Amino acid sequence: MLTGKQRSYLKGLAHSLKPLAQLGKEGLSEGFINQLSELLDLHELVKVNVLDNSSEDAQEVALEVVKLLDAEFVQCIGHKFIIYRQSRTNPMLEIPGADNKRVYINRQKKAVPVKKEEKLSKKGGKISKPLQVKRSKARKEKLEKADTSSVNKSRTRGRIK
Repeated sequence: MLTGKQRSYLKGLAHSLKPLAQLGKEGLSEGFINQLSELLDLHELVKVNVLDNSSEDAQEVALEVVKLLDAEFVQCIGHKFIIYRQSRTNPMLEIPGADNKRVYINRQKKAVPVKKEEKLSKKGGKISKPLQVKRSKARKEKLEKADTSSVNKSRTRGRIK
C-alpha cells in the first residue's frame, strides 16, 4: 500500500512518461493483462491509455488491473491511468519511505566489475604483449642515428669539395 507522499512521488515520475499500452474496444483481455505484466516487470511504472472507442471507464479498468496484477494504483486522469509494481527481477525505482533493500542489492550486483576476457589468437592461444621498453630504446637509437646523419648531409650540401 502506497502512502500519499509515495503516490505523489510516483505521479511526478510518471508525468513525463508516454503511455506504453492502450486499451481499445476489445476491453480487458488475457493478452492485455500479460502485456501489462511484462511492462511492469521492465519499467515498474506504467501509464496506460484507454481509447475513446472503448466501452469501459478508465477508473474501473485501472482498479480491475490492479487486482489482477497485484499492483498499486497511482493516478487516473481522463482516459489515462498509472500503475506501479516493483519488479521482481530488476528493481530500479527507489521510493522514499519504502523498503528499498531489493533496489540496493540490484545496484550492488550491477556495480560489480566484470573481468575482461583475454584476447585469443586465431589458433586459440593467448596473444602476448610485446616488450615496450626494449622496442622503444631501439627506436630511439635509430631515430637519433637518422637525425645525426641528416644533419651531416645538410652541412655538406653547401660546401664544394
